[in-house]
Amino acid sequence: MSVVRRIKILIIVLTSVFMFSITGSRPLIPMYAEDLGAPNYLIGLIVALFSFLPLFLSVKLGKIVDESGSKKFLGISLLVGGISLIFPFLFDNLVGVILSQIFAGLAHIVYVVAMQSFAGGFAEKEWREYFINLFSISVALGSFLGPLVGGIIAEVYGFSIALLGGGVLLISMIPFVKWVEDHDEKTQTKEEKRKEKDFKLVGLFKIKSLQYAFLVSALILLAKDTYIAFFPLLARDYGINESMIGLIVSLNAAAGILIRLMLPFLISHMNRRTIINSSILLSGVIFLLHPFISSTFLLIVLSFILGIGLGIGQPLSIATTVESLPSNKIGEGLGLRLTINRLTQLVTPVSLGGIASFVGIGGVFYFTGFIVVGGILVYFKKVGDSSRTSI
Repeated sequence: MSVVRRIKILIIVLTSVFMFSITGSRPLIPMYAEDLGAPNYLIGLIVALFSFLPLFLSVKLGKIVDESGSKKFLGISLLVGGISLIFPFLFDNLVGVILSQIFAGLAHIVYVVAMQSFAGGFAEKEWREYFINLFSISVALGSFLGPLVGGIIAEVYGFSIALLGGGVLLISMIPFVKWVEDHDEKTQTKEEKRKEKDFKLVGLFKIKSLQYAFLVSALILLAKDTYIAFFPLLARDYGINESMIGLIVSLNAAAGILIRLMLPFLISHMNRRTIINSSILLSGVIFLLHPFISSTFLLIVLSFILGIGLGIGQPLSIATTVESLPSNKIGEGLGLRLTINRLTQLVTPVSLGGIASFVGIGGVFYFTGFIVVGGILVYFKKVGDSSRTSI
């Protein structure tokens, strides 16, 4: 088997399975917590715990991955992720759910930093972009199947059994990590040496393309996490069952797969920023429509359109971040990007949980829609015409 083929298989299999289990568990957590008696504000806090440890560890972790390689951290993430999903089976109460979210969030950040660093650590730009896009497609594939299967299992056997199955599956993937080979040190080009000499973590915020990439990534993950955490509760209020909720959330991820496959064609025919800006504005509008619609069919349509809108910016923001960094600082730079994401994901669910307690779940969708639309519009009002700057 060729090296390239082996890398492709590893990225697809490990990432799809990891996201199948971890992302598949996320719509189940708020419903499980609600069944255990948690009020809306506490559900928001529990969801936020997923991002608590990553907020403080992302940059440091990225630096360690740069120095030590991705292989061992991929194994650690699979083990910790598996254990995190077994906690609710061992402790069938809110303590088990809380422990699950803390350790699942830690496993997720370790896996994402390690695999993005592995996929983006190639000297040749064409391979780097190819493997990053392959990683992104695999994320979407796992995120499509996980909620679908998890919802069905939860409805038939219960939430703790559904989570247990995901945990066992993750642990069973650990032997495959032995096929991962860390990148050898490469001879740096003059451009790479210049990037490394100029590299200052805080200074990354001054780079316009990275400002944009960080903002896009934060808004998209804010919208995704809000949808995964609060749509199941909104759908329950409409009388929709767990398996149908899982299907609707899965179709959101399926749309992400479709748009990622079409991305090379779109980029070749349209300006990148035009594509991203339009998709973010569309996503914000879809959030604002949710409280007005209770039809299952229309919610499916909205979910699919939202998946298209949210599926565009993530791979492009990762690629932009990687291209702006020296090859031996990719993990650290990605860690900073993920720190910004996790700060957003930590603060927002707590705030949204409080909002839901006062104005209901519908208010969560209004608030998120205004943030997504307002965030991108305020940025462009500040920097002016973005079409002059490439991404």
